[in-house]
Amino acid sequence: MIIVDNLVHSFGLQLENGVPILEWNGEKEDKELNYLMDYLVEASYAEDLREFNAEHLKLKELANASLPHILLQNWK
Repeated sequence: MIIVDNLVHSFGLQLENGVPILEWNGEKEDKELNYLMDYLVEASYAEDLREFNAEHLKLKELANASLPHILLQNWK
């Protein structure tokens, strides 16, 4: 199962199954669904979608990171 949503809390209890997407604002230049399609095609070849998401999206690491830690990483 995969959960695609622009609100991460929609799949917050199942981060391994979630794929975050940016909100669409009606812009013709928006490419988010193209990126999602490419990701889903690649994911369709994975034996375990949860492992694929964990490896590519790293949502658990992000959820467990503190803001000061993230800021420090960006300044290095």
